[in-house]
Amino acid sequence: MHPTPFMLDVGDLLTHPGDTRSVEFGGAIEAEVEQARLLGPVEVAGRLEGLSDGVYLVAQVEAPASLTCNRCLTDWEEELAVEVRQLFAREPDEDGYGIREHWIDTEGPVRDELVLALPLAPVCRDDCQGICASCGADLNTDPCQGHDQAESSPFAGLKDLLSD
Repeated sequence: MHPTPFMLDVGDLLTHPGDTRSVEFGGAIEAEVEQARLLGPVEVAGRLEGLSDGVYLVAQVEAPASLTCNRCLTDWEEELAVEVRQLFAREPDEDGYGIREHWIDTEGPVRDELVLALPLAPVCRDDCQGICASCGADLNTDPCQGHDQAESSPFAGLKDLLSD
């Protein structure tokens, strides 16, 4: 087994239920959801607690994310902060995270919480007006004056059906 920054040796906690240990570590995790993705290193700070049936992790996780507005396509970066709470069982069920020899791999639970924190449809601000459907102008910075010319779209006639 080749340890990664997310692999933690918990042998001391397995033999002493009730003991706790502070941990700080970090590393790269790649994740992307639609128009949001993790950018750089993930930083984890937390506490491990030995239990009779495993080890419990409680940690704060921070990671930079790159987001693209779903309305106006503006790009920006934002810091994500999430909490991870995970039991690593000595005998995990088929869906759980377990202890292998005396190691736990925290990458899965950390990635899971960060992916859940990535917005599915990021918006740069609540009042974002998006882009003009006709000319593509960013309506937040360059409002267009309307489009008085006849629509050249083959669907232009459908607009009249909806305006009653």
